[in-house]
Formats: sequence, structure tokens, C-alpha cells
Amino acid sequence: MASGPKIAALYGLIPNRLGFCGPQQELLKKFIVGKLSIPEIIPTLEKFEAAYEYYQLIARKNKMPSPFNKKVIEAYWLGNNLLDKITANDLRALIMERFCKPGLLSKKEAKKRADMIPADSKPHHSFHVLVLGSITGSVDFTGNTKLKDTCRVGWGRAIKLKTKNEKLKTETIVVKYDPLIGKNNIKFGRPIEKELTWDREILPSVEIGDRVSFHWNHAMQKLNEENIINLHKYTQNTLDTLYAKN
Repeated sequence: MASGPKIAALYGLIPNRLGFCGPQQELLKKFIVGKLSIPEIIPTLEKFEAAYEYYQLIARKNKMPSPFNKKVIEAYWLGNNLLDKITANDLRALIMERFCKPGLLSKKEAKKRADMIPADSKPHHSFHVLVLGSITGSVDFTGNTKLKDTCRVGWGRAIKLKTKNEKLKTETIVVKYDPLIGKNNIKFGRPIEKELTWDREILPSVEIGDRVSFHWNHAMQKLNEENIINLHKYTQNTLDTLYAKN
């Protein structure tokens, strides 16, 4: 079973490689494959400026001592009932107090974004992607639903396993999933196929029919029924709050 830090490392791995978040160190993969210990990776995970602040908020509001508790990390990336303790006002305070500093948001921009937070928002990763947006300026999601769909944590059922290059040992998983579509009113669309990069060091075993999560077009984890229910519930909550009349 994956620990909290391992889940944080999994979902941070690809955006970190792309230069979007976290320190530019090649440590996450080493930790994921067992070449670094939890105490060795924690300082790196703490430097993910957005994610770590969400972990701390979720832990604090649920009176949990560690922001790297597995349930805390799963709450942010996949969703669970820990999110229900957080209010939109908590998120507004987070933006004004923790995301407003040099290298992140200006005071003016932080207030603008805090003021637009919809009621009933929850600190799920989909909220950060679809509502708040990048706080470092490394990614511009404006008007780009396809990019938002790539950045949010998606999930789908494996329908094909493929080897693209025997020599390089590159493998892919084709999943069927419900994409985000639309521009002014983003919603789930009809199921389509998507090809994911599959790194067996990260996800050793997948079979046809397995449900897997993905982030930035890379397969991450096999999911159980509870994971699927939570991912859908809290992603849909983000969509509902985004277009609700406050």
C-alpha cells in the first residue's frame, strides 16, 4: 500500500519534471522506486508550494498531526470526507495568507482570486486546476479546457496494453475515460479513449479492466471503487460550484 508521501510524490512527479512545481531535483522517482526513505523525501515534498499548503490546511482542519498522513494526501489528490471540514472562507484565507508572497501571487491578484472563490469549494486538486489556477505563473490554463483536463487527476478503465518500442521498453495503457469538455461551461463529456505513458517502475502491474488514475498523460495508480467514487464526487463538486450562482 502506498504511503501518504508516496502518493504525493506520484502525483507531483510529472509536473515537477515539466518544471511546473516543486524544486528541480530528480528525487521523486528515486523515492517512488524505493531508493530514498520517507525522511529523505519530506523536505522536497514540502517545497511544492501549492500542494503542501493544501495538505497543511486539510490536516489542521481535521486535527490530524501530520500533513503527510495518507488520508490527508488522498483527500487532496483523489478526494475523501476530510475535505468536508474545509469551507470557502478557509480557502480564501489560504490564498491571502499563504499564496500571497514573492514568486507567487501579488496582494492584488491574491485578493482578486480569493474574492472569486465559489461557495462550497473544497481543497481538491480539481479546485486548484479549474478554479484557482497556477499560483506560480508556470502554466496558463485560461480558456484551455484540454490543458485543464490534462492537469487534473483523471481516471479510466484500461482497455489495451501496448508496447510502443521494444528496444526502449516504452509501454502505454489505453484507457476509456470521461474527458472535460466545453469552454464557458466545463463538464464531463462522453467516454473517449486516451493513451497513457506507462512506467512499470511506477505502476508495476496493470490488467485489462483495471481502473487507473493518470496525471499529465502518465498512468499513476490502480484505483478501487471508493477512489473512483471520491474522484468523481469532488471533481463534480468543483464543476458544480464553479458554475453555481453564489
